[in-house]
Amino acid sequence: MKTIIYSLIAIFIFGIIATGFSHKSDNSLRILIQSSDDNISAAVLNKSAEIITGRLKSFSDEKFIITTLPEKNQIQLIFPGQHDLKRIENLLTQKGNLEFYEIYNHSNISKLLKDDGKLLSMFHEYASHDSSAEIGCISNTEISKVNAYLNSVKQIQDCKFSWSNLFEDTNVCLYALRIKNGNGVLLRGSDIESFKSEYEKTLARESIKFKFKPSATAKWAEVTKRNLNSAIAIVLDDNVIYAPVVRSEITDGNCQISGDFTPTQVRFLVAIGGNGELPVNFYVVK
Repeated sequence: MKTIIYSLIAIFIFGIIATGFSHKSDNSLRILIQSSDDNISAAVLNKSAEIITGRLKSFSDEKFIITTLPEKNQIQLIFPGQHDLKRIENLLTQKGNLEFYEIYNHSNISKLLKDDGKLLSMFHEYASHDSSAEIGCISNTEISKVNAYLNSVKQIQDCKFSWSNLFEDTNVCLYALRIKNGNGVLLRGSDIESFKSEYEKTLARESIKFKFKPSATAKWAEVTKRNLNSAIAIVLDDNVIYAPVVRSEITDGNCQISGDFTPTQVRFLVAIGGNGELPVNFYVVK
């Protein structure tokens, strides 16, 4: 009986997805992802498959087949034709942990570090004024040397560092997030009601609009009022995706991300941010 139930669960979802993947041949791309939790239940595996299905449909319209394999704690996906493998793997395995943090500006972090200028000297581009949200920007190939220095200095209480390296851009920036007693999260992705893209005609580019749930609107209003003329970091899986400066109190829960994102990056962020966080971690089986 158990085998029959698993067989029924395994025939799970057939979906349709298009703009993000190229279709050049009849060869199918098969990807198998493995749960990092050996004790994952069939229900949690199915929930993960639902989230992944939502992500793929949000990102594109091309056909795909998704199948859960509860006996192996795996999910299998089949895509017709040739595709951007790296992009698909990210959509399947990105945890999707969306958080909002207050930021130490350039002046604050210099005092916290009691830095003699060594940290700033490691950046090719660094904050030009004390209120800058980022500490500095650097080539992504040089991140390791900055991390090594930060690990060598005495641990700073109520602070954690985060890079803007979600898309592995050529140049990335370092931010100092405010934490207290190990946690500084203001609001989370679970507090968001809607997360979608919208084309801005005046700027001729896509932006992202999201709205907090009624239960979180008052909290967001208080946060924005407290941080007028300061930046708030929007962090996805420990990467800062945007750090807008608050210019006014936001009382209706509506927000907009208008960063310098490519159309593909906007679709990726909407796919991840608009479909929830995966309940467990997954990795691609090679």
